[in-house]
Amino acid sequence: MKNNLLIKNGVIATLGASNKVLHGHWLLCEDGKIKKIGKPSEFKDACDRELDASGKVVMPGLINAHMHFYSTMVRGLGKAKPSKNFREILDNLWWRLDRKLTLDDCYYSALLPLIDAIKHGTTTLIDHHASPFAARGSLDRIAEAVKLSGLRASLCYELSDRDGQKVADDGIAENAEFIKRCAAEKDPQLRAMFGLHASFTINDKTLQ
Repeated sequence: MKNNLLIKNGVIATLGASNKVLHGHWLLCEDGKIKKIGKPSEFKDACDRELDASGKVVMPGLINAHMHFYSTMVRGLGKAKPSKNFREILDNLWWRLDRKLTLDDCYYSALLPLIDAIKHGTTTLIDHHASPFAARGSLDRIAEAVKLSGLRASLCYELSDRDGQKVADDGIAENAEFIKRCAAEKDPQLRAMFGLHASFTINDKTLQ
């Protein structure tokens, strides 16, 4: 049985190279894909769901191509001490945070920006995650939040040697297992990448 959504009464902006702005048109989605755009008289069949978009623009979803969900945990917080370069910012803020994260923190720090994304029309996010002392299982917890939100995400774990060999091994395993999960499940909401931190925190052996 098809899952249909009819979006009515909005102004449709198609974007793309041949962008069109369509007034007086409706849009039909079927099984998660756009099936038809046309005049109201062209839609005769009942749909599972109808959405009245009066006063709104209907357009392709925005994509956030560079996200760190866990960073939402320190919105508004200052660094532990003044920092004069990127490495000191990492030491005095980001690495202080990621070393404290638990698996529950991974879940909730993803859920907050996902809700924010919904409010702002962003439907797909590419996330680079780090929680060195809660690495194993972290991508599954983030994926749980993604599934609940209804959005799409491509996830990876940030491999690094900065916290020692065991943490680096955990990072490799976490990436590999999540890649295998996504390949097996073929869930349209979830994709996987292999994540790496900057070159100055990964040695040649780990990179190989």
